[in-house]
Amino acid sequence: FGGNYRDSIRVYLDLSSPKDLANLDEWRGLAAYSKTEGFTHIKFDIDYTAPDLTEDSWNRIITLPQMNRIVERISAVRDEVGWETEIAVDCHWHYDVVSAIALANELAHLKLVWMEDPTPATNPDALAEVRAKSPIPICVGEMFDAEQFRMFIDRRACDIIHPDVLFTGGLHETRKISDYSDLHYIPMAMHGNGGPVATIAASHVAAASPNFIGLEYHFQGAPWVEKIVHNEGSLFNDGYIQMTDRPGLGFDLDMDLCSKHLAYGETLF
Repeated sequence: FGGNYRDSIRVYLDLSSPKDLANLDEWRGLAAYSKTEGFTHIKFDIDYTAPDLTEDSWNRIITLPQMNRIVERISAVRDEVGWETEIAVDCHWHYDVVSAIALANELAHLKLVWMEDPTPATNPDALAEVRAKSPIPICVGEMFDAEQFRMFIDRRACDIIHPDVLFTGGLHETRKISDYSDLHYIPMAMHGNGGPVATIAASHVAAASPNFIGLEYHFQGAPWVEKIVHNEGSLFNDGYIQMTDRPGLGFDLDMDLCSKHLAYGETLF
């Protein structure tokens, strides 16, 4: 991909939300777990923060009771991890322009590193309005291809791009997207919900991209998942993936573990 800028790839954990949303100790527990494991960047899902207080799932607004609980619960996370850990929030395209701007202002005091996909992904002008009025950086693009990234970058609709190698068209296409965003001085985080193989594949793009800031990982609740690859040690080391000079993507599959967790009726070959 043109040479590496870094040998260690910073990973951020998507923690979504705890099982008992009303229990602030569970929010703090998720945050404390990530810190204990060495991760200094975490993310929570706004639409799973207080979903029981959504009055109408069609109108895209955030009710005042819902807003209050969102602020309370993300604040508990900030109190637990302190001010040296970066926290992001994901909105999954749920909200209208007014609600997205209000949410950003309500959460601004928590110094979030980004607010992700606050409005539906089909209208760059709407997101550009949110970005212009948001005190929190706007991140976008987990299902975009290169042309969509070009459109949102050109419309000044984002502060951070968020490509996923499984949706962009592959590793080389993601490098092209990275270069275009870097020409506009826009950093690149990387979306990831494809397990350790996709995570390691994406880490090669991350290593070769000067504007890379963090790579997402989801499966901290299922420790066996990261063990399906042998990457000269653990998949993560204090919140980072350590790159190697092994050929290809640089890992071997644990075929026995892969076989153990196959879906019913599936085979490896």
